[in-house]
Amino acid sequence: MTSTVAIRPASARDLDTLVPLYRAFFDEDRIATPTEALRANLALMLADSRARILLAEEDGTPLGLAAGSLTYGVEFGCAAELEDLYVRPVARGRGLARRLAQAVLDWAAAEGAGKVYLVITPEAEADQGLTRFYERLGFARSGRITMFRTPGAPGT
Repeated sequence: MTSTVAIRPASARDLDTLVPLYRAFFDEDRIATPTEALRANLALMLADSRARILLAEEDGTPLGLAAGSLTYGVEFGCAAELEDLYVRPVARGRGLARRLAQAVLDWAAAEGAGKVYLVITPEAEADQGLTRFYERLGFARSGRITMFRTPGAPGT
């Protein structure tokens, strides 16, 4: 019997499945978010209609995830971010990352997003060459600079 990988929207009852997947993903990409914060942020995303987390499973075993969220602005109107994309190492090379990314893109389009953007960390680019992967999905470099601000930072 051949098993099939199913991709489905995650719900609050998947939190305990998602946390270890995200921990593995963040550890691999050297993202330092503490597990407690990761769990809290996931719970908020799972409850927010502007966010979608997708879970890929085979015979009940979690193999990967993808996440997207919506934002609204004057320039683009409704836009989405492909926030996260992760496939466990044992499941790589089967086209699952492409399927997960496409599922987020399909969700974003159905929600009215006219643009989808993403951020690639320098570590992920160096280790995995993600720019080429995303270019094959139709993404292009924007030429924009991404900056972050933490409340309480100098100058605030």
